[in-house]
Amino acid sequence: MAIGCAVGILGLLWLVHRQSARLRTIATGDPLTGLVNHRGFHEQLAVALAAARRERVPTALVMLDLDDFKRINERDGHPAGDAVLEAVGGRLRRTIRSTDMAARIGGDEFALILRGTGAEDAGSIAERARSAIATIPVEGTELSCSAGIAAYPDDADHAAALCDLSEAALDWAKRAGKRRTHRYEAGTTPTRWSDRQRDEVEGLLALQEPITAVFQPIVALATGRVVGYESLARFPDAGARPPDTWFAQAHACGLGPELEAAAVRAALERQERPPEGTLALNLSPSALSAPVVQAALPTDLSDLVIEITEHEFVPDDDALADAVSDLRYRGARIALDDAGAGHAGLKQLMLVRPDIVKLDRDLTHGIHADSARTALVESFVRFARDVGATVCAEGIERLDDLRVLADLDVEWGQGYALGRPAPPWEPVPVAAALACRLALADALRGASGRRQPTTSGDRRLVHVSSRLAGARSRQDLDDALVMVADEIGASEVALSRWWPENDVIETLAETGDAGGELRFGASDYPLTSGALNDGEAAQVFLSDPAGDHAEADLLLSLGQRSVLMVPVVSRGKSLGLLEAYSRHDRPWARAEIDRARVIASQLASVIHTVFREPSVQT
Repeated sequence: MAIGCAVGILGLLWLVHRQSARLRTIATGDPLTGLVNHRGFHEQLAVALAAARRERVPTALVMLDLDDFKRINERDGHPAGDAVLEAVGGRLRRTIRSTDMAARIGGDEFALILRGTGAEDAGSIAERARSAIATIPVEGTELSCSAGIAAYPDDADHAAALCDLSEAALDWAKRAGKRRTHRYEAGTTPTRWSDRQRDEVEGLLALQEPITAVFQPIVALATGRVVGYESLARFPDAGARPPDTWFAQAHACGLGPELEAAAVRAALERQERPPEGTLALNLSPSALSAPVVQAALPTDLSDLVIEITEHEFVPDDDALADAVSDLRYRGARIALDDAGAGHAGLKQLMLVRPDIVKLDRDLTHGIHADSARTALVESFVRFARDVGATVCAEGIERLDDLRVLADLDVEWGQGYALGRPAPPWEPVPVAAALACRLALADALRGASGRRQPTTSGDRRLVHVSSRLAGARSRQDLDDALVMVADEIGASEVALSRWWPENDVIETLAETGDAGGELRFGASDYPLTSGALNDGEAAQVFLSDPAGDHAEADLLLSLGQRSVLMVPVVSRGKSLGLLEAYSRHDRPWARAEIDRARVIASQLASVIHTVFREPSVQT
């Protein structure tokens, strides 16, 4: 009897436990999507962060919001909208791992808790989730969503702050055009600030000297001389939080223009500024036309540069254009700060049409060993040259970076290698000024290739042409042809001589095994023959439907997929061919063709110099 009573009690306890678990699931689950609901999300986030602290691993939070979901409900009715939300829940469950969690935290708002995941990997997962949601069929529209990311411990160390920051990143993504993922960036992503934080800004502004100004020299990289100074704001709690954070907090609280006006007044108080050069002031796009900022600026701006930061999303392009136009009318030069790193990117670059393009430090740092950064900086230099602007590289901390930037024709520079922000007016370090002058002297002597690897496209072409002009032996030519291949993007190159009286083409030199036969009849290959007789460049690539079959067969036999043929002309007549091969089936770019023409123009003298004795013509 006692045993039966005990079994009955155990059974009752099991039923109670089962019912309690069922009720808890209902309380923390979303019945429509099958995901965790708002309450369950906050409980799970607290658990995940506690585990992350204990195990010392990162955890990321992704907030997602369906773009324009209200239209689906209004057009198709709530049942159709519910079907979409249910499908979103299914897609999110299949996107994440079993250790992660997906939640529906609002009407069309969702969240992912990604355990052991940093912000970068969270970005990839968020993009997978957005792509999965985009596959949900919705009649008459394309479903999309936006996402915001924040991570522990990089961005916040407790749940409430992590939610606030990921929601701020999501808000930015929505305001920037939707259909995108944004990772929270301290100092640049606007956040929702509390009354206490507004009180902090108001308390700062109430100080007699809320901001002090320091000045960093801006240096002409061709001469090493100072051409101006940039004013930078410093706050009383130096070290507690960076200046960008103060300005972001002020803008979020609606006090951004007031704080920027205080920075302008602090900079302009220094009346003993050197007469040469200009003073650069940083202003955000939203503060340019604010009355408090305009009151802090003088009427005549002819000795000032107004630097407009790219780190702020500005939806009203017309207002920005009008503000810039007014500043120019009053004499200011306009600089676009941190170009290449901000929200608007090339769109804002085209809208502002700056007089000075300031390259973000991420583009310049380590450029001496990074060909990708080199190519990006070259593109900015070309753009600036075409529109009459000046390029200024920020964040120069090493002399080897300084030399490469000078070699790329970046006109101005600033950074710790050229002078730290300091009370006025810091001179340029002797070593940096000397490095600038030596870089220019080496360029005038044509010595950049001997001093260090040549990086600029124009400098490389000059260097290759110089090597060809100085070729006196077969070894000189062979070494130069290796450089030619690299310069025009070829896998192999060959130099051939044409004997028109016998219609024979003879390979004189090549890299690798580019040319195949040493001699062959030009008439066997009509396109080659046409290039020689007409003096015009020609190309063959396998996928060209109008291509010459004989030339294509020759390419295949050589293990190549594309060839560019540029005549070598002497006294108006074709002397031979520069042949550039590629293992990729592709047409040749205009820039490559132009560079090949320049190089081919050097080769006639090389043929005459290196191959003095005529070959046996058979």
